[in-house]
Amino acid sequence: MNIRKFLPLTLLLGLSILLTACGEDVSGGEVIAGGIGIYVIGSILAFLLVVWAVVDLLKKPYPMEKKIIWGIVILVIPFLGAVLYFVLGRNKQSVV
Repeated sequence: MNIRKFLPLTLLLGLSILLTACGEDVSGGEVIAGGIGIYVIGSILAFLLVVWAVVDLLKKPYPMEKKIIWGIVILVIPFLGAVLYFVLGRNKQSVV
């Protein structure tokens, strides 16, 4: 069984459960806590994206120089670096 097929579905299911839990009716000072929940969910998703980018980078047969440069970009600029890696750094052709 290939777990990569189910990863996006699992992430969406988990996100929908978390957002449903944050959607309860709040009043007064509890509004602040509800807003914090959205930031926590966003932070967790950003962290998972960075981890996914690093794991993907380590699995690819890139030259060591390319891995080091992309690793620095991903870790120094966490969310934006991971997005840039997936948009620009991953190429579908074989790497020589």
